[in-house]
Amino acid sequence: MKITAVTTFHKEGMLTYGQRLIDSWQEKVDPKIKLIVYAEDCDPQTNGTNVEVLDAKFVLTKLNAFKERWKDVPKANGKCPWPEKRPRDHHKEFKWDAVRFANKVYAVFDACEEEGSDWVVWVDGDTYVHSEWSYDNFARLLPNESWLTYVGRGQGSQTWPECGFYGLNMNDKQCRKFLQDFEEAYEDADGPKGIFQLAEWHDSYVFGDILNKHRNYNPRVLDYSAAIYVKTAKTGGGGHPLINTELGRYIDHMKGARKHDGHSQRKDLMGHRTEAYWNEI
Repeated sequence: MKITAVTTFHKEGMLTYGQRLIDSWQEKVDPKIKLIVYAEDCDPQTNGTNVEVLDAKFVLTKLNAFKERWKDVPKANGKCPWPEKRPRDHHKEFKWDAVRFANKVYAVFDACEEEGSDWVVWVDGDTYVHSEWSYDNFARLLPNESWLTYVGRGQGSQTWPECGFYGLNMNDKQCRKFLQDFEEAYEDADGPKGIFQLAEWHDSYVFGDILNKHRNYNPRVLDYSAAIYVKTAKTGGGGHPLINTELGRYIDHMKGARKHDGHSQRKDLMGHRTEAYWNEI
């Protein structure tokens, strides 16, 4: 089974966390699992083993066209188009910043088209591999009976997924239909199935909306967070679920301000973890 991981970051991201992800991937992840980095205006360094760097500006032509089309449109760049409907959160620009978060989804679309992999896995650029990750342990997280794997927000959550890590089973027709609808939502953003028909249009919200529609008639998905309860993640995002799932055995995710700390906080852990990394932060 061929597994390909995908990420992207810009120059500031490379300096803050991206190069560290590359270094840890090369050191800790089985060489058979390649990480493709779509680098935006930066030149991360690799040792030529299991990391490949592509120039995002050169290869992601659809992303370039999307950004060019929407670069001067306020609603696509963080401006809530109907603040009267969202009096409590219309100032939270990330929720309506389609241009900012488009890099992630177009990197995934490109990798799924080009790589010929059995599984394509998205990994956020602010991830750090802290423990040895064998091929078997990685593959075990991607069961063939599932057409998609992802990190939800735990039991009872009514909010969008935590899209720091998700897997796409390229051998499954349901997954390919999901990808088709996911890409169409961006390529025809103002159309009847486009992102601008939704309540929000950051990538996690769009991902979650399309996932829910497909899951209604094909529930064969794996939610890594299904066994946990995140009391702060009922609506509007919240919580730090990824590190509290099985993924936390291998990776840390420096979401938000944690990027500048270089690690998650001990208070982020919902239970005891036995990995040495978590006992040292």
